[in-house]
Amino acid sequence: MRQPKSAAGKRLVAAQNAALERASQERGEQLVWSEAEEAALERAGLTVDRAEDLRRLLASELKAEDPNGNKVVKFSAEIRALDRLVVQLLDRLAPDEVGPSKSKRHQRAAQARWHRAAN
Repeated sequence: MRQPKSAAGKRLVAAQNAALERASQERGEQLVWSEAEEAALERAGLTVDRAEDLRRLLASELKAEDPNGNKVVKFSAEIRALDRLVVQLLDRLAPDEVGPSKSKRHQRAAQARWHRAAN
């Protein structure tokens, strides 16, 4: 797995690995990331790196004597998109669950159908 270069990316990966280790201790068995989870974690760390680079560019642009509004808007939009991607990638990780993670929205819909059928 490629490691992130920024401090923020490294903290993110370390925090997720620590969560996996805590889940392992709670379950009493050694848990490991699946290939898909490992890829998602790697991508999340690298995405945080890209967002940090853009934050530096945005800060530099904002410090300029005459900031280019177009650049500020584009940098801001890209940072928001990258932040959203990181959240989506982390949502794929489930260190405390066994098996693939399930959509909470789909779980609620299934529960509603089952309970409606029971009445």
